[in-house]
This record gives sequence, structure tokens and C-alpha cells, in this order.
Amino acid sequence: MTNEAVSETDRQRWQIEVLWKFLKMYLKLDRLTTKNINGVTIQIYMVLIAYLILELIETPAFYGHQLLDKLRYLQLELSRRCSIFH
Repeated sequence: MTNEAVSETDRQRWQIEVLWKFLKMYLKLDRLTTKNINGVTIQIYMVLIAYLILELIETPAFYGHQLLDKLRYLQLELSRRCSIFH
């Protein structure tokens, strides 16, 4: 492999590591709710769907456009609109 190919492969591998870290830290994929293979599969799919929704969501420029910014914006908006008292 050329130096450029090795560099590109490592860059792509690192992007996978960053994605995995985000899924574990912020979308709570580090805690499995079941040991059943079907349940684990469903949980992984749910987290990946949530990740894709975050990728697609539009946020005001004030909040930023990074995934974590979008997650915080979504949490803030949901807490404003969904009250346990209403």
C-alpha cells in the first residue's frame, strides 16, 4: 500500500472510532438493556436511527451544527414542550 492509502485507511478507521465514542457516550449504547440477541439488535438499531435523525435535524445557527450541539438543542426543546405536569 502507498503512504496515501495507509493514511486514508487510518483516517476512515478513526471516523468509525469517533462515531462509536459518540454512540456510547451520548446515545447510551454502552449500557445494554438486555442480553437477548434480538433485544441487543433492536437497541443498536434504535441508537443508529437516533444518530441519523440528529444528522438530518436542522438547528438554529445560535446552537451550532455539530452532533452534540444538535442533541443538546433537541433535549432543550423537548424539555420545554413536554412537561410531566401537563
